[in-house]
Amino acid sequence: MAKVIGYVNLHSDVSLKGLTERRPLASVSFLGRYGIIDLVLSNFSNSNIDNVGVLIKEKPRSLFKHMSNGNAWNFNSKNGGVQLLYDEKYAGNGMYNNDINNIIENIAFFETNKPDYVVVAPAHIINTMDFSELVEAHAASGNAVTIATQKVKNADEKWIGCDYVKLDSDTKLVTQLETNMGNAKNRMISLETYVFSAKAFATFLKNAEKVSPFYSIRDMLAYSLDERRIGIYEYKGYVRCINNYQAYFDVCLEFLNYEVSTQVFHTNWPIFTNTNDTPPTKYKEHASVRDSMIANGAVVNGTVEHSIIGRDVIVGEGAVIKNSIIFSGSVIDPGSVLENVIMDKHARVKNMKNLKGEVKEPLFIKEGDVV
Repeated sequence: MAKVIGYVNLHSDVSLKGLTERRPLASVSFLGRYGIIDLVLSNFSNSNIDNVGVLIKEKPRSLFKHMSNGNAWNFNSKNGGVQLLYDEKYAGNGMYNNDINNIIENIAFFETNKPDYVVVAPAHIINTMDFSELVEAHAASGNAVTIATQKVKNADEKWIGCDYVKLDSDTKLVTQLETNMGNAKNRMISLETYVFSAKAFATFLKNAEKVSPFYSIRDMLAYSLDERRIGIYEYKGYVRCINNYQAYFDVCLEFLNYEVSTQVFHTNWPIFTNTNDTPPTKYKEHASVRDSMIANGAVVNGTVEHSIIGRDVIVGEGAVIKNSIIFSGSVIDPGSVLENVIMDKHARVKNMKNLKGEVKEPLFIKEGDVV
């Protein structure tokens, strides 16, 4: 069997307002019990790719804590595991702090593993892609690089700022890789997931050093379209892009729809995460819960509707929470009313009992704040 290694690429410019003020997007809470990075790590694990490097751009502290030793994602530790790759040389150095420089600075991960193929995937594009099928399709194509893509009909709404590709009608090779500015509904969107043969990857890195130290993987692919065969692998499963604060809110709450969640959570494709030794959720006398996800350790004595409640959250008697996301360890005092709110961890609603945001602009409460 071919040996494949993976990179989780966290060198995106995605910001989720206050949620990413002190942490990378990858370790932001997802559905009350996961981190966003858990989905792509689970994809690698379920695809039997056991050597994975995480390319960290900034704010690594919470990611180090979340990742721990990497055992939670069921990687075969005898064959590899997870390595956190942080480019200390360029960590605070603007344009130099990019994915290619990070890979080069940590080139030992690539060289010592001696892979046949390399898969690079982001954390902020949510899917359950089988990377083994992607690698097989790439190997059969004879192309230097394969880009995973999906045809979408809402490129003018949900995928602005992402890349789209255009193909040659005869060869089916990529002729354009451009930023989607939202001026068309139907696009072939790049999922920022790439597969290279090891030889092509080594050459790609050497060429990048010659072209510009400011170039990212995406920049180099766009730059070299005329020089190498770049094809696509069209993925047809569930895909969402968390590329801004509103998208995070919308995607999370979308998972409360059973038809959506069952596209991602399958018995044969588990989503792994760190386990916590917390007791089951406790529903007290005045609890009323509908259309929500409640994590373990939470204590509910109020009304929760169409919301996501994280671990160890306390919902006081008579409190009402609607269309909101409450992170772990937060406290909602009795009688409080929250609607369209994202509340970071260990915060508390105490004095201002009525907090309402808008569906298209949810109110944000910072980590540890008492309001």
